[in-house]
Amino acid sequence: MNHQYVLSCINGYPPSQAVIDYGVWLTQKMSKKLKLFHAIDNQYHENTSDLSGSIGLGAKEELLEEFVNIEYEQNKLLQKKSKLILESGKNSAERSGASNIKLCSRKGRVLDNILDFKDDLSIVVIGKFGKNHQGMSSNETPVGHKVEGLIKKLSVPTLIVSEDFKDPRSILFAYDGSNGSKKVLNFLCGELKGSGLNVELVFFGEKNEDTQEFLGPAQKELERAKFKVTAQTLPGDANIELPKLLEKTNSDMLAMGAFGHGLLHEFFVGSLTAKMIQLSKKPLLLVK
Repeated sequence: MNHQYVLSCINGYPPSQAVIDYGVWLTQKMSKKLKLFHAIDNQYHENTSDLSGSIGLGAKEELLEEFVNIEYEQNKLLQKKSKLILESGKNSAERSGASNIKLCSRKGRVLDNILDFKDDLSIVVIGKFGKNHQGMSSNETPVGHKVEGLIKKLSVPTLIVSEDFKDPRSILFAYDGSNGSKKVLNFLCGELKGSGLNVELVFFGEKNEDTQEFLGPAQKELERAKFKVTAQTLPGDANIELPKLLEKTNSDMLAMGAFGHGLLHEFFVGSLTAKMIQLSKKPLLLVK
């Protein structure tokens, strides 16, 4: 496992451009290579093996052959579309300063494909919304099911974006001393070490000696990694107060842990994580 790539998943629809731009930004901060990925998800196209049943057992051989030819042409168009999306994405990434970009087009679902090569990845960048959500406002748009699947099952850090690219200068880091937030801390201090970003380290709850015992060391570790850190403990429940803070803060990105285990040993997204994915207009960095 060499974790050499930042993977930007694009589909040709907004916010694909932001996905590319944040991917390029991460490669520059992390000294990684960029990999642009497009999934040819043709699960909704009927399989030729089922055609005889769908059009009747008595169908003429010529009609079956016509269906096969139609599906063949559809697949060719999907492959051509995928190539155009990736080439366009590559041109855009190169204009932003990226080089040695790897293009990857594969059939099947996004999640299944990413799981196949996850050991090569340092982080995945994905848009919050899909092609079925175009034309809807961010307030009314549900999170895409592909995003939900990625967060639940993918162990690789994930950056979720929904708005146009803004060069990040600062990160709001919601820290509570849990295993999930410690993994975010390790990611920041390892992969983004020396980036010079400002980090707003915040804990929600009562300010006491116990709080300082885990907040203080986290601040020192970030400072050793050359981050400019401000730390604060704010009263209240994170489920209520974090969305409010994110709305008014000047930070350009939110970082938080997303970790849990269910009875069936499958990862699930906690209520706060799900809320922030839905509400945040800023990039959201999730680490399990």
